[in-house]
Amino acid sequence: ANLDQGVTFQMMTEEQKRASFLETMQWSMFEDLVSQAGCQSTQAGSEERIMALLSLTAIHDVMKVESLLPVVQREHAPYLGYEAGVVIRDHDIALSYVMENFPDLLPSY
Repeated sequence: ANLDQGVTFQMMTEEQKRASFLETMQWSMFEDLVSQAGCQSTQAGSEERIMALLSLTAIHDVMKVESLLPVVQREHAPYLGYEAGVVIRDHDIALSYVMENFPDLLPSY
C-alpha cells in the first residue's frame, strides 16, 4: 500500500516499487495476455513463446529513442504506408520494421 500512503512512484525505493507493482498489477489481464499468446503451460512451445513475449515487452519502447528510429530502405518500400527514405516515427511500426527486416540488430530476437 505504498501508493495509498501518498508516496509517488519516483520517490519509492526499488523494493517499494516492486512491492507496489505486485500489489497493484491486474494479474488477470496478464493471464489473459498469456492465454491469447498461446503461452499456457499446457500448450506445446509455451516456454519459448513466454520468452519471446517477455523479450518483446523488454525491447518494445526502444524505438521511442529518436536516434534509433529506422529509415525505410528502398528495397522495403513501401512499408505500411512509409516510402523509401522516410523515418518511421511510430515506435510500434518502427520496431516491427526492424524485427522484420533487420532481426540481427535485436540480440534477443
